[in-house]
Amino acid sequence: MLPPIFIIFVIYVNFVIDIMARIFTPLTLAVLSETADCPGISLEELRAKYHPTKSYKEIYNTAFRLCGLELATKQTSKKGVLLTLTPEGKKILQRNLPQKDGVWKLVIFDIPEKQKYVRVVLRAKLKALHFKKWQNSIWASPYALDSEIEEELNQLAKKFFVRVIKTKEINFTEDLKKLFA
Repeated sequence: MLPPIFIIFVIYVNFVIDIMARIFTPLTLAVLSETADCPGISLEELRAKYHPTKSYKEIYNTAFRLCGLELATKQTSKKGVLLTLTPEGKKILQRNLPQKDGVWKLVIFDIPEKQKYVRVVLRAKLKALHFKKWQNSIWASPYALDSEIEEELNQLAKKFFVRVIKTKEINFTEDLKKLFA
């Protein structure tokens, strides 16, 4: 019998992976990015920016979907409908368009076969966070991690052998750089 805290953890991780692993179209990511750069950007400004390639309806539908997912909010003003990114939208944008921060993150884990499901969930989460498999139980990423993700990995470390190593120097990185080229 699994402990109740483990079951709650698995349900939560599945929910997070579902949101993080959603495939966002290039237009959706572009609208999220523009909204992050210019809080309160109007749909008209977005349409002017993407006019030759995207119709007003495509932009409006994208904005409506973002609001439905609570990744953006819309307000009506004299300039028209204005979009503003929510904190959740900022997290999704950061996870889908990660920035390299000059620090390698290595996740090393050894989860027993009895708890294979945890290992599968962890691998799926690492993939969603743009980590790449370097060796069997070693995953690497050059991208910045937000504190929420680091805290989740720290919680896993208390229950299972999961370690996060941050380093600026690795003696040979050519193979790692090829993974992220």
